[in-house]
Amino acid sequence: MALAGRLALCAGALSIVLLLRQGGGRSARGGGGGAGGVDTVFAEDFESGNLSAWQDGVDPTRHRVVRDSSGAQSGSHYLDVTYPAGADGGWLTRFFLPGYDSLYVSVRVRFPTTWQGSTKLVAFYGSRTDKQWSAFGQAGKCPTGTDFFAAMLVTEQTGNPGPTRFYTYYPAMAREPDDVTCWGRFGDGTERYVPPLALSVGGWHQLEFWVRLNTPGQTNASQTFWLDGVQRGTWAGFSFRTSAILRLNAVQLTFSSGGAPLTEHLAVDHLVVTTARPPR
Repeated sequence: MALAGRLALCAGALSIVLLLRQGGGRSARGGGGGAGGVDTVFAEDFESGNLSAWQDGVDPTRHRVVRDSSGAQSGSHYLDVTYPAGADGGWLTRFFLPGYDSLYVSVRVRFPTTWQGSTKLVAFYGSRTDKQWSAFGQAGKCPTGTDFFAAMLVTEQTGNPGPTRFYTYYPAMAREPDDVTCWGRFGDGTERYVPPLALSVGGWHQLEFWVRLNTPGQTNASQTFWLDGVQRGTWAGFSFRTSAILRLNAVQLTFSSGGAPLTEHLAVDHLVVTTARPPR
């Protein structure tokens, strides 16, 4: 490649990094004007020292911004999430209205060396464009294709923490034996996981999660996740919706654990939401 071409590529990559790093606590409506065709929707590096960018779920007893450059993944601040014994860490939600058909999130997490059990980590919710909360409070319910969907990354209960998995609510998902109850699914048999899937304790990890909705009437939805830059999960060829009334309208840091076995903490830093995975 000619020198000019290499310089252009380097400049483009640098502009993406600067765009993502400068978006702390702000959101932007996608308009096709981002570097490489990728728009920044929301970014939170906690450097503001507060959680005012989050529109739902802030709980000062569980969510605390810590100023400690030696403990932060980048900068000098990070989010400390407390899981009280027998409870979970709550959630933080940011809405993007009216919504998107493709969203990607990157976030850093650190489990302490004493961590026990599992937890949900990050989620995209799909609500109706005329009802922004339609995807919330739907645990155990079966989506119809016009009311809601949800796509999450979670850790299984088989480790401390266990393997990372998709956790998805979608119209064709398997029902429980009563035929009316649905719980999030790790896949439908066509998904592909590539071990190792468990996140080690004591150090920072990058989670990346990209969800693309299907065209209504088609089964061309997909979701992919990466751990520390390596693709570890893919699931494609299914449907999140039957109508364009449903769109991706919220990201959530979700710390549901089913009840922590003891009081424990999770560190979170440098979250960025874009309309697609930025070019590498």
